[in-house]
This record gives sequence, structure tokens and C-alpha cells, in this order.
Amino acid sequence: MRKNRKGFTLIELVIVIAILGILALYAVPKYQGLIEEARSSEARAQLGTVRSALGIQYAKNHGVYPAVLDGTIFAEGVVPEVEATKADDSVIRSNAVPTIVTHSPLVVGDITDAGGWVYGVSTDKTQADVRINSKGLDSVPDPDKNWYAY
Repeated sequence: MRKNRKGFTLIELVIVIAILGILALYAVPKYQGLIEEARSSEARAQLGTVRSALGIQYAKNHGVYPAVLDGTIFAEGVVPEVEATKADDSVIRSNAVPTIVTHSPLVVGDITDAGGWVYGVSTDKTQADVRINSKGLDSVPDPDKNWYAY
């Protein structure tokens, strides 16, 4: 007389674990790519937000940009944070804004790779430029495109 046993055999468990391992081999790299894509999309969206706020200030002040980029022009009262990859491949999230009051547009030498933003405004405040302050590469849309190039 044979008893009905409930449960799984060792072979069945090993097969399930092997299948899950194979699926994980494909899922983990895909997940990493999604993280990079999300970081890139968020950074470009935040840059659009900052540029829009500057445009609104320009219109409100009759063709004059603010002397510094600070939280006063944003609804939340703070400059948005941006997350980008630095030249050494480390990731930094910051809302710091060094301001360069001499020229606009910004040049590569103005980028310090400290994270956050860099804001350039002409001495007469009729021209301004804001960039992501990172020399790292944004590998999502183009593996050779630097964050500051947006």
C-alpha cells in the first residue's frame, strides 16, 4: 500500500531553482539598463524644468535673466536636484549651482564635474545658459555624449 505524499521532490526543486537562475541572468542586465535610462530621462527633464523657470523669469523681468540661479524662481523654493555620472563613473546627486557671470553660452572649461548645475549669465544679463555640471558620459541616448552637452 502506497501513501500519498504531499510536497515536492528534490529534483523538482532543483529544476525550479535552475529555471529561476536562468531567468535572473537575463533580467539583471536589463534592470541595470532601465536604471541608467531612468537617470538619463530624469536629468534631461530636470534640465528642461530649470530652463523653463529661467525663461519665465526672463519674460517677467522684461528680457533680463536673474543674476544667480537659486530657489526663488521655483515653485518649491529650491533648485531641483540632478543625478548624473561624473567623469570617474561615480554617480552624484546635487542641486548646487556655481554661477559664472561673464559669458553665455557656457564652455567646457566652465564644467567642474562637481555635480548639480552650472549657470552662466552675461554681464548685462540678457543671455544665460544652464548645464548639468558633469563631465561624465550619458550612455543612454548616445554612449559618447557628455551630460554637459544638453
